[in-house]
Amino acid sequence: MKKKTGVQRIWIFVLLMVLLVISLMPLFMMIFTSIIPQGDLFHLIKENTLIEFESNPVFLKTKMRAVGARTFEIVPVDSEANKGVKVIAANSEADYGITAFTGNKDTNLVKYVSLLIKAPAGSTLFLGLKDINDNEDQIEIQKIENNEFNQITIPYEPDKFEKVETEHISQIKVLVRIPEGMENGEIIMDDIKTKLKFPTFANFIDVWQEQDFARYIFNSGFVSVCVVLGNLIFCTMVAYAFARKQFRGKEFLFMLVLSTMMIPPQVTIIPVFMLMKSFGWIDTYMALIIPSLVTPFGIFFMRQYIEQLPHALDEAAYVDGANDFQIFTRIIMPLSSPAMAVLGINTFISVWNDLFYPLVMTNSKGMRTVQVGLAMFQKLNQTDWPRMMAASSIAGIPVIIIFLIFQRQIIAGLVEGGVKG
Repeated sequence: MKKKTGVQRIWIFVLLMVLLVISLMPLFMMIFTSIIPQGDLFHLIKENTLIEFESNPVFLKTKMRAVGARTFEIVPVDSEANKGVKVIAANSEADYGITAFTGNKDTNLVKYVSLLIKAPAGSTLFLGLKDINDNEDQIEIQKIENNEFNQITIPYEPDKFEKVETEHISQIKVLVRIPEGMENGEIIMDDIKTKLKFPTFANFIDVWQEQDFARYIFNSGFVSVCVVLGNLIFCTMVAYAFARKQFRGKEFLFMLVLSTMMIPPQVTIIPVFMLMKSFGWIDTYMALIIPSLVTPFGIFFMRQYIEQLPHALDEAAYVDGANDFQIFTRIIMPLSSPAMAVLGINTFISVWNDLFYPLVMTNSKGMRTVQVGLAMFQKLNQTDWPRMMAASSIAGIPVIIIFLIFQRQIIAGLVEGGVKG
């Protein structure tokens, strides 16, 4: 047999690395999308223009209003046909400027606010916020030194706005107070933009706190653990009977169990729903747990594994006076731990990732599971990809932890299940 040359080893290594990168690409894409402020993987939004003054004046009136003055005027600001807004300040005892309507905006994603402004020298610039509960707050930014157009960048620090909820801002105000004693000061603004943070972990915080994802994680975790324990106990018990006991109709019953694996869940969901409704279990943990405590695949998998265990162990235990329950709990279950680990992780992943069944059996927010919660991010015409990917990352953490804890048992179960001894 010819030995592999150094060039062949390099090509094999390169091929394996390419396959590894391809397999990990969806994970990288998910993590990257979860840390962007807005947009998606192929359309990253790093800044937003609060008001486009080149828009129709009638349309602008629905997006902004003047502060301190009754009206505003759209005027050219340079030779390139760019337009800005002009507000006339009547006296130095009030603030003048504009208010941009933002709907319900989470300003914690904002890194800084920038604008082009022309105001009388010595004027003071303010930034104000108003939340959806009509709470208002404003802070002083800086003095304007000359009567020319100035490009100003305002670092945004949410902690300075103590009177408003920065997660739910409905208006952003850019205000100017002209020098004391001045009348009829002219204020012109243009290119009012918000620069967003990148990368940001605000999506994870918002998902965990605002979207009630902690409750979804608890629901999925509680249901998954209960179903896993039920399958490990009951499936192993049934499998023990099929593998070790002799009784009339044994093969027929086993074939009947296997035949249920060929029935699509969409066929059985209606009778199961009617049964749960008759018990009064709809929108409860009972409806999510009880129907899944025993699965035909679990019975089949454990029966095949238990059949490979030496029958001499049972016979020796009978001679020593052990009964069936003692043999099952002290001999069969300990020796079946690798197979039970595989069954447990498969059941956990299956229940954790299930969307169809919890969606049908629950109707309240407090009973939603992780997958139902993820589906809520998909709206009618758009999907909030950054928050959805952040939620998906959080949802994947428990599965990864479970695998890391039980990986040795899982690998041992797969190896022993593939080798007859």
